[in-house]
Amino acid sequence: MTNKVVAALHGGPVDDNEVKRVRDTLIFEGAFLKKKLVRFFCLLILAASIATFGILGDSLASIIGAMIVAPLMLPIMGLAFSVSIGDRRAVLSSLLVSLGGILTAIAVGFILTIPMASLFNPENIEQIMNKTAPRLMDLLAALVTGLAGAFALSRKDVSDTLPGVAIAISLVPPLANVGILLALSKPDLALGSLLLFATNYFAILLTGSLIFGLCGFSEAALTQRSVNSKRKAIAIALIALVLIAVPLTYTSYKVIVNNVVTARVNEASNLWLAESGYRLISVNTETADNSIYMVLLGEGELPSLAVLKEELKGRTFGKVVKVETVQSALKFLQLTED
Repeated sequence: MTNKVVAALHGGPVDDNEVKRVRDTLIFEGAFLKKKLVRFFCLLILAASIATFGILGDSLASIIGAMIVAPLMLPIMGLAFSVSIGDRRAVLSSLLVSLGGILTAIAVGFILTIPMASLFNPENIEQIMNKTAPRLMDLLAALVTGLAGAFALSRKDVSDTLPGVAIAISLVPPLANVGILLALSKPDLALGSLLLFATNYFAILLTGSLIFGLCGFSEAALTQRSVNSKRKAIAIALIALVLIAVPLTYTSYKVIVNNVVTARVNEASNLWLAESGYRLISVNTETADNSIYMVLLGEGELPSLAVLKEELKGRTFGKVVKVETVQSALKFLQLTED
């Protein structure tokens, strides 16, 4: 029964040739190592540059283009594959390449932004602010993307779907955004963007390694090994999965808590502001002091904060709510004319 499931997922039995095919595609090793590294980092620098200018220019089309060019999915899938077959050397190689790629993308965003940092206010650029905190939908998309990426790579007949997989997940843009925000002296927002990337990264690793295992690569890679080697490979795979699952669990918990808190604040503010001249325009739960920042737009007398506090009592996971008000444009114009 198991063999039938594996054959159905992979489109046929997995043998040594299939393991070698995927390994040659994903792992940075062997005679062509230098060539692979040069290609990887050249494409990554170009992709990070496109992402940086796309984000600063608030251009979604440019950001999508950067996601297609970016090769960062390769070492991440390579790490997932290495975990699934329990290969310590391949795990280390893929990990080092992916970490090098992460640092390179951040550095590109920082270096390109520094000369013109005074020209930009990050709060006014939608594409910057959209990448400063992971949402529940981002986590779910990353989990499914890991499934899709591993499935596409494991089968020859669906490998042409990989560009679509690359577009489905945001890897290089959040890293470029980290560099941009560091250049703009916004380390708190940069940490939020890094958390978005980390959530995507670990989610892809977890589901990708599971799919490679379900497709039969683990069993095929271990067939020719000794009993002792098999035990070591299984131990490496289990330890790696735990190391992946722990940060993913942590980031997932933060994502879910922040989404729940945001929903509760929105619900409570609708009741609190119902009869006033104010409306809620933003809620920020990703703050350095673990507070919730609410920004209100309007004019007139603000409703009692005690009412809002009572509405949210025991519902914000210990986070303190802070409210900032902004006068409406109409009021501002009237005051100017007077």
